[in-house]
Amino acid sequence: MAYNYNPGTLQILPIGGVGEFGMNATLYRYNDTALIVDAGVMFPDTDQPGVNLIVPDYTVLNEIGVSRLIAAAVITHGHEDHIGGVPFLCHDLGRDMEIYGTRLTCGFIRKRMEEHTFEHQVNLHEAAAGDTLSFGEIKVHLLRVTHSIVDCVSLVIESPAGTAFHTGDFKVDQTPIDGKNFDFAGFAEWGRKGINVLLSDSTNIAKEGYTLSERTVGDSLQEIIESSRQKVIVACFSSHIHRIQQIVNIAKELNRRVILLGRSLENAMAVARQLGYLKMPAGVMANKEEIRDIPEHRLIVITTGSQGEPMSALSRIARGETKQVEIYPGDTIIISAKTIPGNEKSVMRIINSLYRMEADVHYEEISEVHVSGHASREELKLVFSLLMPHNFVPIHGDRMQLVHHAGLAKEMGLKRRRILIVDSGDILELTDDRIRKIDSIEINRRFIEGDRFEELEDIALRDRRRLSEDGLIVVTLIVDEQSAELIGEVEVITRGFLLLSDDEAEMVQIRDRVRRRFSEMKRKERLNWEVVRPKIRSTLRSYFRKRMNSFPVILPIILTVPGGKRK
Repeated sequence: MAYNYNPGTLQILPIGGVGEFGMNATLYRYNDTALIVDAGVMFPDTDQPGVNLIVPDYTVLNEIGVSRLIAAAVITHGHEDHIGGVPFLCHDLGRDMEIYGTRLTCGFIRKRMEEHTFEHQVNLHEAAAGDTLSFGEIKVHLLRVTHSIVDCVSLVIESPAGTAFHTGDFKVDQTPIDGKNFDFAGFAEWGRKGINVLLSDSTNIAKEGYTLSERTVGDSLQEIIESSRQKVIVACFSSHIHRIQQIVNIAKELNRRVILLGRSLENAMAVARQLGYLKMPAGVMANKEEIRDIPEHRLIVITTGSQGEPMSALSRIARGETKQVEIYPGDTIIISAKTIPGNEKSVMRIINSLYRMEADVHYEEISEVHVSGHASREELKLVFSLLMPHNFVPIHGDRMQLVHHAGLAKEMGLKRRRILIVDSGDILELTDDRIRKIDSIEINRRFIEGDRFEELEDIALRDRRRLSEDGLIVVTLIVDEQSAELIGEVEVITRGFLLLSDDEAEMVQIRDRVRRRFSEMKRKERLNWEVVRPKIRSTLRSYFRKRMNSFPVILPIILTVPGGKRK
């Protein structure tokens, strides 16, 4: 794979997170020093059955000879689309790895690393907003920002070739729950010093005005929970510590007990409590085992499942599959999260199930139970004004959002030639105060399934899609090993296919076609079972395409028996 570096330049390679949501990762390189900023995962779409996570194939960094130059990975915050790929990054680079992040971010990474076994050492280094990290000729300055998770930072990446500002995810919350304010002064100071290129979060570019403060959600949750006369179930992201802290505070005030349901939620809260980011008043928290002993009107259950994940706690509750929690008419359900694009059907399926159970359901479209963690248009303008960048690269968004963010930069007075819209794999070069694309490389995706995080091959994923869409047909032939004669009837079994096994007329045609094709091959050539199987598959594929315009997965099975065993 061709890859070039021009000495004395700051090179920027987006590995993921541009033109897509998730897999956020960016390589910065100056001479013989390189850094990775963030290493996230993407969650699967509905057409990717059995896939748990999607990650970039970081082995490309070995192929282009850059991995040996990587001094560290610096992580902006603890969301999965920024930290979930850390284990895969370490594995693919095949060497000891230094990881830097804020205290909570390191806590979440440490918890994730416990799920994996590694040949190489992973060293976590805690840093804080206001710190400066030095790696060769590159310095990284950490500036506090506000978001939907605590302990978030933007990064100023300073090199002799120029300075890049990497915002990470942010919004401008002027009344944060923890009182740790957005670092306006730090942003303005770096704006005065000079930012050669800004790489900025594009998620909410289409949203006019300002994103509301997290405190507004607390007021709405207070009103809803206070008016409920039965149990309350709240579904939210497991990492949303401020949201959970507000629910706990409300529970304390209203003399309710709180139960956590969902492994990821329980793990995240354990880390947050241990590190002091979540304050639990005495007597509020209860164990799952105590749930039957708590009166319904005094119970709040916080769960995972705000995105309609089939195996999440909320989904199982809605299907009546949990022993601990049952829905009764009049219960209050709050889905305190924005639906991620692609999850709309799953979320609405749960909401409809809850309505059928006569629950009182609150979600973003009808109640103020969620605010975004990303900056809206006016906040993006504010940050742009503070930094006054000489060049601009929109990141963290799909193509439409990147284009709109580029338009905002132009509105702010930046010349079109100083704005770059890029794709993952594009190689950018900062030199002489200009950013330009000099090349691109192909970065593949890896599909990860199961709790053991095993990679799913593309062909297996394609077969799963076909199985889910067109079903499976198994054709079994029993053949005399010596004479190559068919023994008995050709057996046809269908699963998930429109053709039913009791459609005898159709079954006769399929068996006859298989038998004729087998006889043709026997007359023309010496039978090789590795050749026979694909030819039978091809014959049936053509049959189903022409007759039904359908493309099921076809699995021919040939069983041979020794000569003389026929009955």
